[in-house]
Amino acid sequence: MQKIRASLSRLFLNKPSKSELARLHQLELLQREHQGKPFVFDEGNLRFMYFNQKSVQSAMKINAPDELLCGYTSAMMAFLLVNPAPQQILMIGLGGGSLVKFCYHHLPDCHITVLEIDPDVIALRGQFMIPANDDRLTIIHCDAIDYLAQNTLQVDILLLDGFDAEGLVQELNTASFYAACHAALKPTGILVANMWGKRALLVPLLSALRGQFGQNVWWCRSLDSYNLIVFSLKSKLSKFTPSNASQLQTGDQSLTLQLTKLNQQMRTLHVPEDADYDARERVALTADLATLLVTDDSLPRSEVEWSATHQ
Repeated sequence: MQKIRASLSRLFLNKPSKSELARLHQLELLQREHQGKPFVFDEGNLRFMYFNQKSVQSAMKINAPDELLCGYTSAMMAFLLVNPAPQQILMIGLGGGSLVKFCYHHLPDCHITVLEIDPDVIALRGQFMIPANDDRLTIIHCDAIDYLAQNTLQVDILLLDGFDAEGLVQELNTASFYAACHAALKPTGILVANMWGKRALLVPLLSALRGQFGQNVWWCRSLDSYNLIVFSLKSKLSKFTPSNASQLQTGDQSLTLQLTKLNQQMRTLHVPEDADYDARERVALTADLATLLVTDDSLPRSEVEWSATHQ
């Protein structure tokens, strides 16, 4: 299966329909026109950012640009279950700015810094209605690896959403980069990582995060895709739930309901540490993901199907 942006899950298990083929043709023409740069595709009330004709980067409702449209973005906001009022959020990967806009609108006391390596992605911020830089929002064109190495940070939340046209950015998913993320967090901070791929890829990444954050790593699957959302907490947490449920006021009733459902599905593993720990951890993680990332017939099987349900 070709690597694609899983937030708009496309499972090419069946022959594409005529509408899907027509859509692919439009995207192919746009890709040629933009010569390898990210481009925008409008479909009814939806606006998409593509890296290429088969690599969706982001989606937005034109008449509701601050809404979290893709399930993986709602799932990443589950950090609110642990910290409903962060003061400092660092995001790696801008995309169409879904998380930026939501946090900017619903967390008025929070400062948001976004690191984006691709200037062509930043150039599209106006089309995705991302606010201008001000005293609460700073979008920086830089390499996140260099930025974390050169700056002393202490943030509450670090949202890692680093994808390119090929899928997960490998350099942003290494033990050394996870260590840099750990160092950038406050003692009570949380690293939230959006992941996508086969178990053979995901298991080593989960293991690397557990190696850095101990066994205080939690994960769930997005409600509308096969994205794996991983929460690595710097401090210990016995249960992934708000200390005071009444504090969970997202300003979005739909999101609150989604977070409640995600909270019920949140999972972790506690493996006794002994001489066989590494092998038993890998087996346990593989088995857990096998039960989590199963084929779900309720998910859309094409972008045409997904778009039809979100107009």
